[in-house]
Amino acid sequence: MTDKDTTYAIKDRSATEVTVRVTVEAPDVQHGIDAIYRRYGREAKIPGFRKGRVPRTFLDSRFGREMFLEEAQRALEEEHLSKALAALELRPITPPAVNEVTFDEGGPFVFEASFSVLPELELPQYRGIELTVEPIQEATDEDVQSALEDIRQQFGTLAAKEGEVVNDGDIVHVKEGEEEWDARAEIDNPVTAPLVGRKVGETVEIDLDHSEAESSHATLSILGLKEVVLPEIDDELAKDAGYESLAALKADIKNKLEKARAEKQKRTAKLNLLDRLVDQLKLPLPEALVERVATEELERLKGNLGHPRSPLPFEEYLKSQGKSEEGVKADYRELVTRRLRRELVLQKLADKEGIAIDDAEFEKIASAEAKKEGENPLRFIARLKAEDRFEDYRAEKVNDRVLDLLYETAKITKEEG
Repeated sequence: MTDKDTTYAIKDRSATEVTVRVTVEAPDVQHGIDAIYRRYGREAKIPGFRKGRVPRTFLDSRFGREMFLEEAQRALEEEHLSKALAALELRPITPPAVNEVTFDEGGPFVFEASFSVLPELELPQYRGIELTVEPIQEATDEDVQSALEDIRQQFGTLAAKEGEVVNDGDIVHVKEGEEEWDARAEIDNPVTAPLVGRKVGETVEIDLDHSEAESSHATLSILGLKEVVLPEIDDELAKDAGYESLAALKADIKNKLEKARAEKQKRTAKLNLLDRLVDQLKLPLPEALVERVATEELERLKGNLGHPRSPLPFEEYLKSQGKSEEGVKADYRELVTRRLRRELVLQKLADKEGIAIDDAEFEKIASAEAKKEGENPLRFIARLKAEDRFEDYRAEKVNDRVLDLLYETAKITKEEG
């Protein structure tokens, strides 16, 4: 492909790697060099010369001709690489590595650029995929009882507890200065561990080291012990929870549990349908991309576990998993590979089916979801934009529609029993 005195061509191409070759003929090379000299002639302030009237020979003697040629070369690379990518319809996902082949101010400038690209794919038949799913399990009495216990915990109240010695897990009523509050004494919690084993009426000194530069000290007086008193599971509890009777509460719990299981099964079925397509294609991915994303995921995990409030340091996490750092990274590579392949197929399906969400519709979707969550729609949208998640959120909604298409057109059967 040519652009006046310039030729753009693909030299080498695999499923995920491309090398393009750009040939800038002599007239364009000379034009690029002239442009650099004109710019310096306008900007340079040299005594004895009017601005814009500095001779090239003087510029060469002052700065060296090689500097002007190098700047012209960089400018030509930037200009024509961008044009080459557009003309050849290529979208690098890694920064192009540029190698000079030949540069001559009186002749052509030839350079090559190598980079990774996403693989092209041809979708197999995606409508009418056959899939067998397990029947939805009915919510049992045990399931309902477990949910009732959770509700019971929510309506528990604190009452005074007999005894003087603070045991691990006790709720302790403490005071510091004029402030009083309740805290659970736990031997594994560095803040409340000093309370364990002490008696009511005693004063406890607590020192906390937040960091090398920050620490705090607290003097707590133990005023008494408390315990959680749970209500009976009866009609009164149901009424406190907003229901007419215990029977009505149980019926609602059962209905919600089964509805949640149905939604989970549907979501799982959608992802299984998508994976059927992904597994048929066996898409290759650029190793550099997988490595970069896996590294980012690993660093994010290490950052989270390195937080002062993290219950488990990274080294302890590795021991709990029985893996080395490289083993965890290998797991991330596998997860990243699956995720990226899914995203590629979803994007291709959206393009093929013309599934898109314009700005007006998207703002309506975001506003509706914000209201559902009890958040101000304008604040919700502003937060998405401020956190640079607006387009990711839009892509998520587009993907949901693609998955709906796969599910609605699939041939789903349920296992017996």
